Amino acid sequence: MKKTHTLLFSLFLFIFNGHIYAQCDMNEVTINTITGNWAEEMSWVLYNNNNIVVGEFQGEGGFNNTEYIQEFCLESGCYIIEALDSWGDGWNGGEINIQIPTGVPGESVVDVYSLTGDSDLGYYGFDLLSIEVCEFNIFGCTNQSAVNYNEFATEDDSSCMFMEQFNVTGYSNPREYLFYKPEYLPAQAPLVFVVHGYSGSALDIMNYSGFENLADEHGFAICYPQGSIDSEGNTFFNVGYAINESDTVDDVKFFQELATHLQESHNLSVENTFSTGMSNGGDMCYKLACEASETFSAFGSVAGSMINGQELDCNPSSFSSIIEIHGTNDDVTYYQGESDNSYWGSYLGVNEIISFWVDNNSCSPTESYYLPNTSITDGSQVYTEKYYSNSTNTAIWLFKVEGGGHDWPGVWGNMDIDASEEIWNFFQLVIDQGLNVLDPVNEKTPTILYSIDVLGRKVIRGTRGFTIDIFDDGSAIKRISLNEN
Repeated sequence: MKKTHTLLFSLFLFIFNGHIYAQCDMNEVTINTITGNWAEEMSWVLYNNNNIVVGEFQGEGGFNNTEYIQEFCLESGCYIIEALDSWGDGWNGGEINIQIPTGVPGESVVDVYSLTGDSDLGYYGFDLLSIEVCEFNIFGCTNQSAVNYNEFATEDDSSCMFMEQFNVTGYSNPREYLFYKPEYLPAQAPLVFVVHGYSGSALDIMNYSGFENLADEHGFAICYPQGSIDSEGNTFFNVGYAINESDTVDDVKFFQELATHLQESHNLSVENTFSTGMSNGGDMCYKLACEASETFSAFGSVAGSMINGQELDCNPSSFSSIIEIHGTNDDVTYYQGESDNSYWGSYLGVNEIISFWVDNNSCSPTESYYLPNTSITDGSQVYTEKYYSNSTNTAIWLFKVEGGGHDWPGVWGNMDIDASEEIWNFFQLVIDQGLNVLDPVNEKTPTILYSIDVLGRKVIRGTRGFTIDIFDDGSAIKRISLNEN
């Protein structure tokens, strides 16, 4: 269903004790939302019969089993609620109670709806004093063999996607992937690989990342590669985990050959091919940055890392720009890394990774600052560090989500940023070749001599609070850190 986000009849909204109320002269419909477990995955959108959004809700992390009351001033007619779960396992005990007036003063009926089971989508329609029979037209994929088949759709919207197969040189079993190309995409448009995490799937990350909407808006094609099955029985991309020591699949070859195939068969840009991914998918981006920089020109890692020792063998054939988005409280891929993990193996901390790529690309620190903390209830905020190089025409960006977990910001966890939008904006910067508009502090990457606090006392780098880093070229950068990492 295409969404036209136009809010109707938003009159005199006010908040009392955390509840949202409205005063109006029309029909008042009250929706009481109660989140279950994983509140950040729960959302819904209320449409009128003209497919216009008249209300919506998005749960937030840390607010499980929380009640929200919203009142809407609506005209008589037909309405439908689209229920969504970003992970695809229902609302985990969450529900909505819809109080609908009957037309008799002071009387109303209450209906209860919940998205249950292994579902990421559901619909609930209701009649608000309508003089016509309510018939809802739901747009979606009506082909049952498609991976995004919508059992509720009444009209096909040409959005059906099918798992495609690709034969990698030297392998007998074909690999699978999903491919999305917006209608009327011009020749030589960018191509973005979006890579799922360990035990995940191409369909999972397609559903929650929202890259299709960005592709429609900005004009690029998307490939969602499907991982193979490892010796543990899980889908994965082979980046060198300890548990995958016996697995020999060459995913770098898979990505490179598939990228070439898609570029040639769909007339896509060779220069503007990128890769982004979550967790294991983010790890894969770093492996590609080391071994396939001639194929991919920039990378976006969310909660990703590099296997310890990978930096010693990393000899990219060309310079690549990289953005990393990572929570300091990530309990899967630790922000500080791990030196001894019998399952995954040891891996580098985020600061080590950023330092490696900054040095590799001869980048210099340019700016660092906190982004607006627009969502004060998600328990986190984002601090960004940006590095540029004129000599290599590259950028290295870090979005440090202080207090954030193993999340895809904007979908669950931190809601101050939308990870997908930030990554695409970064790729667009690479496309526009706007990386050399800012003069670096020095052509040679400066080294931190020491850090001081507000009183001028030397402190250990990373100390909590306000600090100033002093570099060997005489420059300095102010930093504010809420957490020690």
